[in-house]
Parts: sequence; structure tokens; C-alpha cells
Amino acid sequence: MEEQKTLGYDWEFGHEELVIEVGAYAYGDRLYIGLLHKEDGEMESFADLTINLPYSPAEVNEAYIDDFAKNSKLDFIKKHKLGKVLSEEGYSGYARYSKVAFNLDRLAELDPKGVEKYRALHGMTKQEPEKRGRTKKSKKGQER
Repeated sequence: MEEQKTLGYDWEFGHEELVIEVGAYAYGDRLYIGLLHKEDGEMESFADLTINLPYSPAEVNEAYIDDFAKNSKLDFIKKHKLGKVLSEEGYSGYARYSKVAFNLDRLAELDPKGVEKYRALHGMTKQEPEKRGRTKKSKKGQER
């Protein structure tokens, strides 16, 4: 098993060295990003970076950020150039969640197998742009 690259994560309880895990939520196939750390020689879950909001709009490379230690998570994303924090937010009940457009190529540097599976799930190749543009409908046959 190859060594996974760790990234520094600073939060109110100190500094952690974490590993990125990329996947998809079972409901909606949205982008999932987990944070893992080594405990007693084994990798285990530290936190979820993202939260599943299947009814809030998002492109294939976008996800909403879990609000526990949200500012630390957003700083982590910016520091390690994982994506761009967007002005849009998602909602669930009274909670508001920041939305991030993740750089799938950057995530692939950290979890190649996870990103490869995620791209395959969405029918993407490595060369495809991350953000799928909305195409204009053809006016052919619509003239009156």
C-alpha cells in the first residue's frame, strides 16, 4: 500500500495531519470528502469535510461544507488549494452551509483512486472540464 499524502489541519484543538478521502454519497451520488488521521497505526475517520444536501443545486465538482468547525475547514480548503469557496449557500432546516467548487485534479493528487471512481460514476474522463456548462437548446425546429 502506497503512503498517502497528509495535509496540515489547524483548528481550535490544535494541529492535525490528515488524509483526504474522496467518494460519493449513496443518495444523490454527490461529492463526498472525508478527513482521516492515523490512530494507533490505523487510518480512521477524523471528520467529514462535506455534507450531503441532495436537494440543493450543485455541479458535479461542488459540495457543501459540514458546519462543525466550519471556519477551520474553509481555511484548510483555501490553504491547500482544494477548491474555491463560492458565495452560494445550501440550507437544511435552520442551518446554512457554505458551498465549494472543488478542484478534482487537485483532489486526484491526494486520493487518485477515489477521484477516479467518482469521475467514472459521473461519466467523466480526466480531460473533461470539472464544471459542466449548461448548453443552449437548439432553436432548430422551434420557429413558428
